[in-house]
Amino acid sequence: MNKYHLKTKRYFLKTKSYFLKRKSYFNNFIKNNPLGSIIGIIIILSSISIYFIIPTYYNYENYDNEIQKKILKDFKLNLKNIKGIRYSILPAPHFKIEECDIYFSESPEEKLANVKNLKINVFSKNLHIKEKIELKNIILNKIDFDLQFTDLKNFYNHLQYSISKPIYIKNSNLFFRDKKKEIISISKIKKIDYFIDFQNKDKNLNILGNLFGSNFTFAWEKNFSNSKFSKSNLKFKNPNFNINNKFNKSNNGFIEARTELIFLENNLDLNYKFNKEKIEFIESKNIIRNNKTSKLIGNVSLNPFFLDLKLFLSNIAIETALNNILLNLYRSNQVVNFNFNGDLKIYLDQVNNRLLENFILNIRFHEEKISLNESSLDLKKIGKINFYNLSFYERDQKLFAKSKIKFDVIDQEMFYRKFQVSKKYRIDLNKINFEAEYNVDDKIYYLSNINFNENSKKEITFYEVNNIQQLNYIVSKEFKKISSE
Repeated sequence: MNKYHLKTKRYFLKTKSYFLKRKSYFNNFIKNNPLGSIIGIIIILSSISIYFIIPTYYNYENYDNEIQKKILKDFKLNLKNIKGIRYSILPAPHFKIEECDIYFSESPEEKLANVKNLKINVFSKNLHIKEKIELKNIILNKIDFDLQFTDLKNFYNHLQYSISKPIYIKNSNLFFRDKKKEIISISKIKKIDYFIDFQNKDKNLNILGNLFGSNFTFAWEKNFSNSKFSKSNLKFKNPNFNINNKFNKSNNGFIEARTELIFLENNLDLNYKFNKEKIEFIESKNIIRNNKTSKLIGNVSLNPFFLDLKLFLSNIAIETALNNILLNLYRSNQVVNFNFNGDLKIYLDQVNNRLLENFILNIRFHEEKISLNESSLDLKKIGKINFYNLSFYERDQKLFAKSKIKFDVIDQEMFYRKFQVSKKYRIDLNKINFEAEYNVDDKIYYLSNINFNENSKKEITFYEVNNIQQLNYIVSKEFKKISSE
């Protein structure tokens, strides 16, 4: 404590003593003097102003170590390379650090961000004693956070186990990097409120931001009266997508969870439990299945990684399912990891189509390759389409999916009636082999290399299919070719 600080402190104490001794004098003066009330108010306001202004005259050049200790204790964050600390009274008492680096206390080597104009609000009491000033909250504005997986892990630990004072973040960016330190996504953050409601014993994290061009809100809450339970909600506005999570730590080492995904008018309810070694998705008996409820069952082993999952989707148009699944498969096919192996079967039992039903997509991930062999689709009461040798390519900046197809005919009479094939062109038909291509961007189908009952191959003809009428015409035309040969 320097000489000026001691002198200021003595002045404050002397002033305080003076007012106490003269209290009765001022009371009598105010009662007997018409202007006493006004003078009294002026004296009180002046005293308050002096109290708040005093800290502005302190020397904060060597205060960085004290601030660093207080931030670490109150917010569980490490500040390094602190430059320029100043105190200001408006709009409320606070410190402002011109520049510093910020780290999680658990990982002092991994820098989160370089911060400029870090604002630290303080409580009003003990302002005249620099060492006893109490920090209230910190505010970060216009910061670029550079995050890797380690940082997310550290933040999770901070979220679950750290008791900290409020942290507020405004108008910032979150950069996420992979192991090669390449940026894989950027999220713009309008506001983050991270605080503990001591009255209700709740810890809260609220985020308002934008990810992949869509605005979202995220809310997480944990009540300390039941520290094993937490819940969260993630909501995207466009498209309308909502995820509700509830987590509960069990006594057998697992975390039991329930997740409800709401996308447009479809629901996916997930009941699962997990630990460090595996995730088990369980079919809940308490969920009432309807044409808007989907489910996921199966297991995921984490070391080594292997998945065996069945996803049942309901009330989804086949075009919507194809577009989303094929687009994501194409993206995954570019970056699938060698250690990412397993099977995912997707069932569309209600594909919302007059001709098609029971779409089964068997996706196998094996040694950096993705295959759809043994995938199938039923033509109602007619036969079964089997897919194999799926591949992707781009042409004119548009994505195409290509597959060989074997169509097993179950009911010839129904087949010919559905596709309006004249009786004079009909043959004894068991199977049809052909190739199909799908323009994912324009939603157009192409058929080629059509072969009935494994007959000798003919000249390849490509057909464009936009609707069922065109498909009927193509089928009739192919049977006419057979009869003319």
